[in-house]
Amino acid sequence: MKVSNLRDIRRAWLLHGDPPTDSLESQLGLTIYRSWKRCLQSGLEAFQKQLPDNILSGQVLQSRIEQRRELIALAKPTMHYLHGLMSGSGGVIILSDHQGVIVHSVGDPQFISKADRVLLKTGASWQEKHRGTNAIGTALVERTAVSINGSEHFLENNGFLSCTAAPIFSPDGKISGVLDISTDKSAYHPHTIGLVKATVHSLEKQLFCIHESQYALILKIHSSPEGLGSMGEGMIGIDESGTIIGIDRAALALIEINAIDIGIVKIQQILELPLAELFDRAKKDSNKVHVLRTHFAQSLFLKMNLGASPRQSSRANDLDIGVNPTVDLVNPAFPDQFESGALKQLSKVAIQKTLEKTNGNISLAAKLLSISRNTLYRYLKN
Repeated sequence: MKVSNLRDIRRAWLLHGDPPTDSLESQLGLTIYRSWKRCLQSGLEAFQKQLPDNILSGQVLQSRIEQRRELIALAKPTMHYLHGLMSGSGGVIILSDHQGVIVHSVGDPQFISKADRVLLKTGASWQEKHRGTNAIGTALVERTAVSINGSEHFLENNGFLSCTAAPIFSPDGKISGVLDISTDKSAYHPHTIGLVKATVHSLEKQLFCIHESQYALILKIHSSPEGLGSMGEGMIGIDESGTIIGIDRAALALIEINAIDIGIVKIQQILELPLAELFDRAKKDSNKVHVLRTHFAQSLFLKMNLGASPRQSSRANDLDIGVNPTVDLVNPAFPDQFESGALKQLSKVAIQKTLEKTNGNISLAAKLLSISRNTLYRYLKN
């Protein structure tokens, strides 16, 4: 979008409260349009000069950092590598926790002094309701990689920034944190989003690997034999009952399930091979490439090896059956705006299993699925 058009929309809608009537969504882009609407609904003013700090310090901040100690340890070397690639261009690489609180950063000193003016530093919360449209907060809500450049930021004070971020998912499907690259808007490059996505993909695979001891069987899958061992390889961890308790995003796409299915769906529902046979093949030769058919008539290539854990999935046993991981990020005063997005993430398998677990109790099932009872009723009716 031309900068002049964006400025006109900002003045008309965000300053004067008069949104243009002609296809505003297409002019702004759906991500920015939705985010600006959320910011307005949360009471933010785009041109306000002072905002609450919303910054943690002391023991509270240290507790946050300790909770993400594992992720920070994994991300630090990669963040320093990225900083080396960007050296001289000005910018900062940021890691936030699952609620948008910055827990680690590395960057060029000259840019950090500018970033500090808008609290782009450790301990600051960058949820949308605190900082308006921004890459960290918007990526958390949208659950995907986003770039927010210049005046696309809701708050005028953040307009000098160009930010690109992607959520980091842990193997259980929950958001563990967010990786962000922020620079001056003059240094914006469209390839940054690809760099962030690739980095996050690598971090997610590392997170899976350090949790391998939790699984009874580990499957590495791809749609072609050459893809095994590549960045596109998918990884699945199952317990002794066959329940999928850990999976990365590549595997989610390959076997066509959603994050909310983790801890519910069994590998027997996906592959046309008995569970006992999977374990037997893994025992015989972990280096052998197997080709197996899925129940939706797709061929997948697999390598299988035994894990260390003989336990059942505690998530399924405890009825913790895939609560939408964004629920703690949603402003409870405005739940409806997220309902359609949350519902789209639910598979028929997840809803069916949830209703079975709750013996048909609609209220409890809706609560576990993080949607309203009316939404679940509408879904069932349709």
